[in-house]
Amino acid sequence: MVSSHEIHHLVHVYGVWLVFAVTGLQALGAPLPGTTALIAAALYAATSHGLPIAGVIAAGALGALAGTSAAFAIGRWGGERLLLALAARLRQPPERVERLRAEFAAGGTAWLFVGRFVTGVRNVVGLLAGASGMPVPRFLPVAAAAATVWASVNGLEYYFFGHALAGASTWLQIVLVLVGIACTVVSLRLVHRRAVKLAARRAGDRTHAIGDRAL
Repeated sequence: MVSSHEIHHLVHVYGVWLVFAVTGLQALGAPLPGTTALIAAALYAATSHGLPIAGVIAAGALGALAGTSAAFAIGRWGGERLLLALAARLRQPPERVERLRAEFAAGGTAWLFVGRFVTGVRNVVGLLAGASGMPVPRFLPVAAAAATVWASVNGLEYYFFGHALAGASTWLQIVLVLVGIACTVVSLRLVHRRAVKLAARRAGDRTHAIGDRAL
């Protein structure tokens, strides 16, 4: 893993190209802090005026879409084998892989969008979508929308936060930092709760469907 300090230094040197590369590799499955790179670039654009915020958002969105699309392609032509190998390394049974694929086949559109905002899930959501057999015409617009919203929300949030932080007094800077952390934690909790509820609802629907067929 790359530390936050190293990310800030790399953003200073390589700018939006780093945001594109890190977010793309993260979406492809690499354990890299894509969100941290995007946030660092947005803060840098706000406080140092060294980067255009529009370029930061575009680089984050395009990187996320490119990485997710590449992972989707890999999933279409070898995703099941990769997922089974990954599950074996994480000591998960093959049945869980099949269950995930079934969930994506049944409600993959919602999973594809929500997964972009969930830590860890965004690394494998493209691979899961491809391995589940999601059609390309359904995958591309949802993946593009998720990448655009994710990059815009994170980029603009921390860009304006950086502006407010730079012009505030010391005690107000502390308050703003605490508020920013609290808002981030609450947002992640809400998104995670939504994802869990969606998974439970899908599982319940499949259980009812199996029961109806048995009757």
